[in-house]
Formats: sequence, structure tokens, C-alpha cells
Amino acid sequence: MSQSYHRPRPAGMAGAILDKQANKFNDVEAGYLLEWIKDLTKEDFDCEASRDNFREQLKDGSRLCKLVNAIQEGSVKKIMKPISNFNCLENINQFTNAARKLGVKDEETFQSVDLFDGRDLFSVTVTLQSLARKVEKLGIAPPKQVSKDQIVNM
Repeated sequence: MSQSYHRPRPAGMAGAILDKQANKFNDVEAGYLLEWIKDLTKEDFDCEASRDNFREQLKDGSRLCKLVNAIQEGSVKKIMKPISNFNCLENINQFTNAARKLGVKDEETFQSVDLFDGRDLFSVTVTLQSLARKVEKLGIAPPKQVSKDQIVNM
């Protein structure tokens, strides 16, 4: 079992905002999104429905780049080897740029640190769901959706 890294929460308003975003994150939805990525990229990886696994599988950005390339070949010309933080952040930026080109709105696009540092994984799910809605028009099946009884009201 992998050890999870949790950074201390900032005090005051910043900490409250981070807590609120963390509470919006849905493990089941994250698992469905990972399965969707796995199906489209034809890669075999752990799709366990947990916050830590969601971040672990996506944080270097390479899997996200492979996702947009599976949707539209050549969306990301060169996927960087995840040998440095810079390369990982570059991969994530290439993904978000490609997602925008596929129609995802700026306000639905996460910032690279949201994923890389685990600051706001809910925003990552928002971006992926938005991307899924855009590419459904291209005939690509969307991820399985969370049923109403699996949504926790905050």
C-alpha cells in the first residue's frame, strides 16, 4: 500500500477553500474517469477509486497527454519523460492546452498545480468531465456517471 503525502492545510480562508474543494471530490467519479482513460488509451493501470490513486495515476501528465492523443491524434506532439517536476508540469500544461482546443472552456480547465500538488483534484475531474462531453460529439463514449445515491451532499 502506498504511503500518502498530505501537506499541512493553510490557516484561515485558504485552508477553508481547500477543504471545501476536497469535499467536492468524489472517489467513485474518479474511478470511472480513470477507467475511461484506461479504455481510450489502451493502457493497463490501477483504476482504484480513491483520491490518492487518482492523483498518482495522473500527476506526471503523461497519461493525460496519451488521452488527448487517443481522442485526436497529434494533439500533444512530444510527451515529456516524467524525470523532473518541470517535465511533469509541461505534460499537464500540454494536456490542458489540448483540452481547450477540443472545446473545454477556460473556467472548466484546472491549473497544473491543482493536479501536480494535489491542491484541487475536484477541478481535475471537472476538466475531464467537460472533455468527455465535448468528445462525445465525436462519437467517443463518455465515462460511466455517478448515480445520485453515490453523490455526497456537502
